[in-house]
Amino acid sequence: MHMEHTYWGYRSKYNIQLFLSCWVAYFSTYICRLNFSVVMPELNKNGILSETQMAAVSSAFFICYGIGQLFSGRLGDQYSPRIMVFIGTSVSALSNIGIFFFHTSYTALLLLWAINGIVQSLVWSPILRIAGDYFDNREKEKFGSDISTTVPLGTLASYGVSLITLMLLPWHYTFLTCGICTLTASLFWMNETKKLHLYKNEEADKNQNPSKRTEILWKDFIKISFAAGIFILFIPIAIQGTLKDSVTQWLPTLFEDCFQLGTDNSILFTMILPIVNVIGAYLSKALNKHIRNELKTSAVFFVISMFFLILLLFSGLKNSLLALLCIAAITTCMYAINVMLITMVPLYFNQYGCVSTMGGLLNASAYIGCGLLNLAAGKVLKNEAASWNTLFIFWLLLCIIAILFTCICAVIWKKFKIKQTA
Repeated sequence: MHMEHTYWGYRSKYNIQLFLSCWVAYFSTYICRLNFSVVMPELNKNGILSETQMAAVSSAFFICYGIGQLFSGRLGDQYSPRIMVFIGTSVSALSNIGIFFFHTSYTALLLLWAINGIVQSLVWSPILRIAGDYFDNREKEKFGSDISTTVPLGTLASYGVSLITLMLLPWHYTFLTCGICTLTASLFWMNETKKLHLYKNEEADKNQNPSKRTEILWKDFIKISFAAGIFILFIPIAIQGTLKDSVTQWLPTLFEDCFQLGTDNSILFTMILPIVNVIGAYLSKALNKHIRNELKTSAVFFVISMFFLILLLFSGLKNSLLALLCIAAITTCMYAINVMLITMVPLYFNQYGCVSTMGGLLNASAYIGCGLLNLAAGKVLKNEAASWNTLFIFWLLLCIIAILFTCICAVIWKKFKIKQTA
């Protein structure tokens, strides 16, 4: 029996090279995305920014990133994904380097971090388009799981680079070192993807599952989205984004405030999260092999998160290790959900020629929702009558809402997939 030779699960050397280029590019965006959360305890402790100002800066990124996704998704289906990814990574690096030079100004910090959000929105959707255009159906599933490891590992890298910088230099040097790392990655991307357009022309006929890209009108896109339950899905996706990114962002501050661990130790504790979170990508893939419904799989992980949020609420503030365990479990579940909703769901729309548009739309709902809900978190913590437990209750209520809406969407999604394969 003839066995097809593969390269780490991909059908050609070029495909594994292309995947690795996509991986490095998206991985690098997290280095210039989460470094702000690392310096938050320093900013707060030294009175440089208040909780409200920190929430405003971080929310500026989330909201601008989300709004940018609305446009970059459509652009990613029409223009060169190679150029879009390069612009996104390189300008993100330059905005971080700009903060190094203008770190004394709150207005400059707010503006540059918002620009960082806008340009980083140019990266994810074009990468999804590349997955839809250049990889066959078997490879797409592997691509989806593998590319999702960029999130926890990029988080780990951001914390690692930032922590080493903080230990040796003043806080604003963090943005310089992270900016240099991402700028290097953007140059690597341009060098490794020189043959991107040539490959498609030469190999399209060889692909056993060629991409059937057809441009669709907005009214058709909206019709398809309604049929798939996408507009209802915005709510659980926004909550997933909040329980993934907002929770991770506030964790160093939580350890500093409640357990007096100090900035360095708080960041070290936080660095444990992405190591554990890597498991989420593969847990979701394994579970979905049995369930065969990305929405049902997501609902299961929301339910697991709910139990850990309850444990965090009643016992989390009594012990730092228990708090870390609960938050590690919650964020791992959110990474698992992220694979299903943000990576795998858009790939089902490749036959309509709108993978990038759908990916951008779903990612937009995650980050706009996270940005708005993160502002609420900042106001909760600023209120002297409130406490961290108040924030935990807020997160718990969001999780329960997500479970309800995901279950509703799962029924609609099942019908959509049946019609798609009929």
